[in-house]
Amino acid sequence: MKRVFCFAAVAFSSLLGCQLGVANAAAFELKMFGHDVIILQRDFEQILMIEGREFLKDEFLNIEEVHIVGGVPTVVGSSSGGGNACDAAPFVISFPEGANPRLDGPIESCRPVQVDIQSDQILFSTAALPNSAGEAWTWAPAAGLLKSENQAFVPDASKGWVTLRERTASHPSELLAFREIASQIDSLLGTERQAFSEIISGVGSGSFDGDYFIGASCTRHMCQEEEAMLVASIRDKQVFLAWKPSGEKIVVRPPVKQWPDRAKAALREWAAKWQ
Repeated sequence: MKRVFCFAAVAFSSLLGCQLGVANAAAFELKMFGHDVIILQRDFEQILMIEGREFLKDEFLNIEEVHIVGGVPTVVGSSSGGGNACDAAPFVISFPEGANPRLDGPIESCRPVQVDIQSDQILFSTAALPNSAGEAWTWAPAAGLLKSENQAFVPDASKGWVTLRERTASHPSELLAFREIASQIDSLLGTERQAFSEIISGVGSGSFDGDYFIGASCTRHMCQEEEAMLVASIRDKQVFLAWKPSGEKIVVRPPVKQWPDRAKAALREWAAKWQ
């Protein structure tokens, strides 16, 4: 059961024998497997309390899911400091029989974390990116949370222009994983591939306009100072790139005169903020 770990609260009304309680001072309160689990709101932070003991503090804490893993009741939650600097980080609370509840995490990563719940363990992972290896962690009731070997980024040979027609991409960095498209991007960038990849993998989004995919992103905490855009023409099977390094002029590949009209319009709209 694999999913991307999202930052959202889940309300449990009747789940694995848990009963919901309400307390005026609590943002969340639940009797879980015979233990009182409370998230208190105190000033600008939330505090996870189990049986009156403080386990975790952060600006936002959420209880996400409840499972039985390896025969042990297990809760997956999220912790976030707020803002867009980092995505919410998962943590695990377990309730072993005859022992006190245990907390593992939160995972130390700023990136979106996928969660794969299995019968005897939980797998956590981040996607490998051109400028950053994928990370992985395994949680098991006895061992707790263990870091696994990083996974290097490798473009997917099975993905290309045909895959882009499925219109599932929602961020420009996703196209760096399509080997057929990534090869063309590499050819356009040459020695500047790393610099572009780091910016295009930042905070951003993309969408489809007819046969064009248009996406843009910025380096975290440097939006409007360091940004990049990518336009991909499905019909022409051609990529158009532009980026603005911090303190420098916009760089365009290939030359603007080779861009089709729809791509030029997207470029003008994107570059207008610096005029």
